[in-house]
Amino acid sequence: MNLNIFKKGSSEYFLLKQIVKRNFSSKYKDSVLGILWSFLNPLITMIALNLIFSTMFNKSIPNYPVFFICGRCMFDYFKAGTKVAMNSLKSNKSILNKIYVPRHIFAIGGITSEFINYLITLIILVMAMIVTSAPFRLIDVAIIIPIGILTILIIGAGLILAIGASYFTDIKYLYDVFVMVLMYGSAIFYPVEIVPIGIRRILELNPVYQCIAQMRQIIIQGTLPPLSSFLYTFIFAIVVFVLGILIFKKYKKKIIREL
Repeated sequence: MNLNIFKKGSSEYFLLKQIVKRNFSSKYKDSVLGILWSFLNPLITMIALNLIFSTMFNKSIPNYPVFFICGRCMFDYFKAGTKVAMNSLKSNKSILNKIYVPRHIFAIGGITSEFINYLITLIILVMAMIVTSAPFRLIDVAIIIPIGILTILIIGAGLILAIGASYFTDIKYLYDVFVMVLMYGSAIFYPVEIVPIGIRRILELNPVYQCIAQMRQIIIQGTLPPLSSFLYTFIFAIVVFVLGILIFKKYKKKIIREL
């Protein structure tokens, strides 16, 4: 993957900006509220689930609104980022069949737009912290660690999915099922303590859950997660990232015939 894509002034950087702009304009096309849906959706969901689950988990979760938003926004970022990358080649086949364009730039452009969208949803987190009188601490800046690790994971998984979806259309349907299972296995709206210890150990292997748990500990508890948690998610993300690059490089010249 050519790093010139991030070099300001390069042709790939210009193309990346155009792809991000196009993704935003198409995502909110014909919408009256436009980009406001980026945080209205998690806000409405948070209010609804807070009414349902806050009384159930009020003793085990000190600040349920913040707890939920940390998990929901992180998981939505993973889901949206990997899905947009998975569909990036198929949805741009008309361009790829006519002119040479770096194949990976469509996946990276889609993930970048979802990353910006995720940053917008963090406004809801700040609002929830203000409303619930949650303290703002200097250590909160450390959330860039789990966010950065999750982004690396999304890029690697997205590149793999982009190639897979180009060869096998059914992957996108299977992935929808996988994402649904992953959502329930990421403890988004329930405390992990209610899960039996045997299942919890399996759940803790989930890197998405680990990133969510890291963010929650930083924001809610005001402490850094164990170094072992950071190392596990970082190594996992790097392995997926490297695999994604290798697989994409191997098949990128062949995918035109499959689109």
